[in-house]
Amino acid sequence: HRRGCVARSTENRMPIFTLLATAAASAPAPAAPSASVQASNASSWISPEQWAGLVDKSTTWIINALPAAIGALVLLVLAYTIARTARTAVLRGLARAEVDLTLSKFLANLVKWVIIIFALIACAGTLGIQTTGFAAAIAAAGLAIGLALQGNLSNLASGVLLLIFRPFKIGDSVIVAGQAGVVDGIDLFTTNLDTGDNRRIIVPNAAIFGGIIENQTHHRTRRASVSVVVGAHISLDEAERLLLDAARIAAQTSGAVSDPAPAAGLAEITPAPHTTWTVSLSAQTPAFGKVRTALLRAVRETMERHAMHPQAAPQRMHLISDKTSG
Repeated sequence: HRRGCVARSTENRMPIFTLLATAAASAPAPAAPSASVQASNASSWISPEQWAGLVDKSTTWIINALPAAIGALVLLVLAYTIARTARTAVLRGLARAEVDLTLSKFLANLVKWVIIIFALIACAGTLGIQTTGFAAAIAAAGLAIGLALQGNLSNLASGVLLLIFRPFKIGDSVIVAGQAGVVDGIDLFTTNLDTGDNRRIIVPNAAIFGGIIENQTHHRTRRASVSVVVGAHISLDEAERLLLDAARIAAQTSGAVSDPAPAAGLAEITPAPHTTWTVSLSAQTPAFGKVRTALLRAVRETMERHAMHPQAAPQRMHLISDKTSG
């Protein structure tokens, strides 16, 4: 009877343990503490005395730094005003000196930004910031930029020198870096040329300033010259007279200049014996092409009218008969 009771009591306890385990597994996990609770716990780590010391230090730092901050702000505003005034003064001074407008704006802006940069460095020193690191960083950045833009900086320097010394101006007909054309614009890095057949040629300034510059329209007048070969059957005096008359005919063209006077000079005597003559006529620079064309036409007509071209030498043929017997 006891064994049966124990067995029944054991069977009754087993389902109770199972129910307890199932209930524990299905029960929700405890929620994590909220942020406010964590903040309150964290704030409880700092004592009121520590909070008071931190507030005192912050207030003292603000009071000590406030005059320096106000001084830096005033210095920055003053420097900006001075920079704008200096830019305007530089522009006016360069305009009175008749410096190119592109170069004037570049130099004026350069002066303005140099003043502002120095003011920023001075403000940083006023606030207690160490400017030695800034200076080193600026120097390193300048070196890196200079190495990376070496070719462009060379063009920039050449452009500035071209705008200062002005070996040519807009509208001049030039030959630079092996290219011929009319100058349309001079920038800080390149120069634009327009050719006679309406082509735009952009030449780097370094190639121009480092080479030979031929300005064909620098002077008000130009000398047009034509070289001709006269046959030996024409005497020297007659050849000079005829060619000089041709030059005088061309001098009647509009744009021709009488001073210096037209000329015909002996340039070379060839072994033929032919003679080479140079016929010259001055013209106003804008009318140079028209006057030179008129000179060429007059010289050719004169040479054809008076048969002044070299004549071919007579050729003699000698027939040699072979009388050898067969």
